Amino acid sequence: MKKSLLLVFGLLIPFLELAQVSTNSLQQNPPSVRWSKINTPHFRLIFPTTNLEEGQRLANVLETVYEPVSSSLGKNPRKISVLLQNQTTVSNGFVTLLPRRSEFFVTPPQDPNLLGTNNWLDLLAVHEFRHVVQNDKALTGISKLAYYLFGNNGLGVVSSLTAPNWFKEGDAVGIETAMTQSGRGRIPSFDMALRAQLASGKIYPYAKAVTESYKDFIPNHYVSGYFLTTYLKKKYGNDAWDKVLTGTYRFPFYPFSFSNNIKKVTGLRVEDLYKNAFLDIQKEWIEEQNKITENPATQISSKDKYFSNYLYPQYLPDGRILVVKTGLDIISQLVAVDKNGEEEKIAELGIWNDAGMLSLQGTKVVWAEIAYDARWARKDYSVIKTYDFNEGKIKTLTHKTKYAAPSLNTEASKIVCVESTPEQKYSLVILDAQSGQVLQKIPNPTNAFLLHPRWTKSDEIVFVKLKDGQKTITKTDLSGKELALFTSSQENLAHPVLNGDSLFFNSGVTGIDNVYLYRLDKQTRYQVTNRKLGGFNPAISKDGKELIFNNFTKNGHRLAYMPLQDSDLKEVNPSATTRYFGEMMLKEAHQNLLKQVPNHSYEVSKYSKFNIFNIYSWGAITTSSGNTLYAGLSSQDMLGTTAISGGYTYNMNEQTSGTYANLSFQTFYPMLDVSWRNTQRKTTLYLDNAQPLDSLASDRWNQQELLVGLRVPLNFTKSKYIQSLSFSANVAMMQVSGYDLSKRYLTESYNGLNQSMIYTFSYVRQLKQSLRDIAPKWAQSLNFYYRNAFASVIDGGLAALQASIYTPGLAPHHSLRLRGGFQQQFGFKNQDGSPNSKLYAYGSPLAYARGYSYRNYEYLNTLSVDYKMPLATPDWNIGRWVYLKRLKTNFFADFSHGETNYDFTVRQGTKVLNYKGSDIGNFKSYGLDISGDFHWMRFSQSFEVGIRFVYLQNLNQFLIQPVVLDIGF
Repeated sequence: MKKSLLLVFGLLIPFLELAQVSTNSLQQNPPSVRWSKINTPHFRLIFPTTNLEEGQRLANVLETVYEPVSSSLGKNPRKISVLLQNQTTVSNGFVTLLPRRSEFFVTPPQDPNLLGTNNWLDLLAVHEFRHVVQNDKALTGISKLAYYLFGNNGLGVVSSLTAPNWFKEGDAVGIETAMTQSGRGRIPSFDMALRAQLASGKIYPYAKAVTESYKDFIPNHYVSGYFLTTYLKKKYGNDAWDKVLTGTYRFPFYPFSFSNNIKKVTGLRVEDLYKNAFLDIQKEWIEEQNKITENPATQISSKDKYFSNYLYPQYLPDGRILVVKTGLDIISQLVAVDKNGEEEKIAELGIWNDAGMLSLQGTKVVWAEIAYDARWARKDYSVIKTYDFNEGKIKTLTHKTKYAAPSLNTEASKIVCVESTPEQKYSLVILDAQSGQVLQKIPNPTNAFLLHPRWTKSDEIVFVKLKDGQKTITKTDLSGKELALFTSSQENLAHPVLNGDSLFFNSGVTGIDNVYLYRLDKQTRYQVTNRKLGGFNPAISKDGKELIFNNFTKNGHRLAYMPLQDSDLKEVNPSATTRYFGEMMLKEAHQNLLKQVPNHSYEVSKYSKFNIFNIYSWGAITTSSGNTLYAGLSSQDMLGTTAISGGYTYNMNEQTSGTYANLSFQTFYPMLDVSWRNTQRKTTLYLDNAQPLDSLASDRWNQQELLVGLRVPLNFTKSKYIQSLSFSANVAMMQVSGYDLSKRYLTESYNGLNQSMIYTFSYVRQLKQSLRDIAPKWAQSLNFYYRNAFASVIDGGLAALQASIYTPGLAPHHSLRLRGGFQQQFGFKNQDGSPNSKLYAYGSPLAYARGYSYRNYEYLNTLSVDYKMPLATPDWNIGRWVYLKRLKTNFFADFSHGETNYDFTVRQGTKVLNYKGSDIGNFKSYGLDISGDFHWMRFSQSFEVGIRFVYLQNLNQFLIQPVVLDIGF
């Protein structure tokens, strides 16, 4: 047991710094939001007071799913807090242990391939609560001991380093699929890319499939994990994962513990389980595709080397097709494509709010992007943007709005979009296409969720309405008079286009997405496309004789077109298929778990944002410096407004101890940070330099430090450029007592009170990066730092300015960075110019010439040039231990010039002596870094380490140094 404890401690220490409470910015709502809470037997629900109806229903939903979602893992979790976020337009949810909670972002997605026909909060309740069960499953054996020693920090490390992400997300997708009417496992596009890969004969090695690649598109871990977890349940029983996790968490800290416990249950290593599962579904899918005869369509060719998508085609007046193009090596952009495959890039998009559609009329196109509140990270907007081919520029039409899925009318004079308010009220909003002014809102009395609105030629609007698990394609006029055009029980309808009496739409009812046509005059349904992988997003030519759509291939979404002829259409009455999830659904025995939700009325009470004490960690944690050990308590409140930590500290280099406390209060516009240290210090130095060197002396003293500051971090991202600005002001006080030596290092102080003011300013602007970019193509940054002592026993100060600029290199994904800085240290000289014995040298924020040890100068200038480029994307497996994804290099040249000049006179009796001299240093280094991005032991976190070769010109010396660039957290 003693050895086990030591092993646990040794393995946890490198990762526990993740949980350190620091002065990082937490993510808050505006202080104007008022909060309420509901306590149920198993949950504490915290929600904005304006969302009482959603809060009451969700409380009932969570209690309904508690037992069924927990049962197959054999664990009933502890009570947990669930927080509803209503200020964001992002559709998401997560579970975390730091502090332990789950957050639901309440705005439903426009993406039908995520939402299906589910209620959004119902889907989150099932999926995210399964993660809660997974985390608490670790409360057994040695993993439970880690929790007792380190709190939720320790439990989080155990969970992240043992069970891979593909299991966690795949298992949760499996549960949502089995227990709701429309989980992702029931939606064909969810696994479409994997079907394409396997049908082409490719089964990638396990490491590549679960950690992805810079070279090939790999379906994400939700997809691979869903099939792996479902296959194991099908073959080895519904309790198989319960057995695997129990064995894993009893003693998790040995290599490949998760795989070894899979082998105990199945007789297979995880690599063999993966291979068998993928061979099984490959066989099924190839047989399925062999039965499909695709109807004729002409695919437009693409010259892309890497996986890419040409999404949401719209006809331009000149006959070309406008699409949103995405890919491994590009950022999202509007592209015009002709039928020969020739492309023209029109504009690059910002943080695109993908609604699953694009709208173009004449020379104007419209879409939505995410815009951020400058200060409050949990508040953002979805704004409407337009591009006019005649003007050749992007225009932001609305500001601080929550609009999605915009569509232009035939005259391009009006825009219809879906508004989702923080109170979760949904409506169609009509905007003026020139000014963005709201012209009217169309009533939605049942508050159904609305998707994919499109104008008709008669100035009516067709859209998808989702209510009570059923989608209906509906038409409305501007007065709000509605007519249901097409309804199908639980069918995932999307992307309606009405052309006269012809209603085109998407559906995956048969297990493969295709375009369908419903003739309103005949009340008859036809299948328009019949594709092996999927046909999507229909657009009709102006004369109505041609249809263009997205045809999915192994290389991504491509454009295909076909004539529209009645003689080619086949009347159909398709029926739903169960696909891969059917057997698992029977084993879980909870199909459509939330078909009936209780209506219990829970007591509601006020929740204060000043409820700041929430202790979630204790025990030993380390700083990133590697020489100081902390043991104490950490606390972060549920709303992300306050972080507190405090406890005992031990410096292993000096072998001294002390206490510490930190507070970061971030409720209001300027953040307040307070840090206090009371520590013992120790030093050893020579009191003189005379020979023989026999004056070595040591001393211990007490040092108390207090730092109090205000800072304001701002996010100005509103386009393809990510922009941030921050500034701060701090007062630092240090009291030294018990220092008895006659000399000191410049970074240490004599007895007394030392005080200084610290001011910082930082601005960053950078272009979004594609997956294959190793640095931004375009970026600029500016950093200013000023610190000056006042009313102190020491004298000193520092002012520094550093700027960087990135530009494209000579080839794709190459990057050139120029960085320069200037610094002045104050206090080197007295007023008469003589050396100042009270000088205290503060740490420099400038990047110094690589390979040299930093030296203090009164003036310092720095310049560096870096050229970064990829070398290879090998996707190599080195046994089971390392999966190498990418090799890259960086050529650099550094120049640092430091200078301190003295010119003063001293009177000795009747003599006047003049002292004049300079301390000048020129430091030049040249070299290259060779590094690799890799995954160690199949951990989902990516690591980057390398080796540096550097030539120090001043010393005529070559150095070889290890370089750790990224540890994945």
